[in-house]
Amino acid sequence: MIKVQSTFKNNLPTIYLVGTPIGNLDDISKRVIEVFQKADVIYCEDTRVSFKLFDKLNINKKLKSLHKFNEYLISESFIEDINKHKNIVIISDSGVPCISDPGAIIISKVLESNILVNITSVNCGPAYIHALASSGFVSRKNLFLGFLDKKNIEKEFYEILNKHKNNEVIISFYESVHRIQSTINQLSLILNKNTKLLLARELTKINEEFLRGTIAEICDYINNNQLTLKGEFCVVIDSNYNLEQEIKIDIEKILIEVENLIKENVSKKDAIKTISKKYNIKKNELTKFFYK
Repeated sequence: MIKVQSTFKNNLPTIYLVGTPIGNLDDISKRVIEVFQKADVIYCEDTRVSFKLFDKLNINKKLKSLHKFNEYLISESFIEDINKHKNIVIISDSGVPCISDPGAIIISKVLESNILVNITSVNCGPAYIHALASSGFVSRKNLFLGFLDKKNIEKEFYEILNKHKNNEVIISFYESVHRIQSTINQLSLILNKNTKLLLARELTKINEEFLRGTIAEICDYINNNQLTLKGEFCVVIDSNYNLEQEIKIDIEKILIEVENLIKENVSKKDAIKTISKKYNIKKNELTKFFYK
């Protein structure tokens, strides 16, 4: 089932994944301090290490341990804390929770529980790291692709995904508001329909939104015009994705969609135009199949 999270437009409990200084304790942002101050409980990789940071900031909060040895064990009590508290913070000794540090397993368990809660990140560097940390996908490795080549996006997708399909790698990339629909539709031709995706937009802003679900569910959501087309998007693909067996099925699926529109009394010209726009392919690539 698809999940839509509009972080700052509801009154739900919030889990803040907060990036902390990697060496110099002065590398701290005003917003991090504000989040620490309003936290009801803070989960730390090592409370003794974190105490030094909070002591410097003159912040006194309830600290609990969350490290690689107890992450599975405390998931139940962590979810109980969500029911009791409004604001929960997760930090690691340094850097970003969930990125080669504890946190991802807990977030995954929270999402599996279907409890109503916001999951957001603070001070985690570039947008894709914010998206990765909030995804709930668990893997030691991740691959960031930046913006993909719009002229050959399907081929680039297939080659990259096929190369890493057995490597347990979380894959992320950026996409513009103008191309997000066609890109996700193209991705749906390559990935197995049950592959889990996170679609994030307007990260850390007032309109921050996360869309979680399978590629099939997210495609339906977008194609039914339910997605707010505003801001830059970050797409995150879970590491245990599967590919369709042969890329040649892609054109067959696209042609069927054109034929279905024609059966609904849409003209050939308009049907070809609609589907070519949906998948960001040239109209003449489809026209040759219908005008011989």
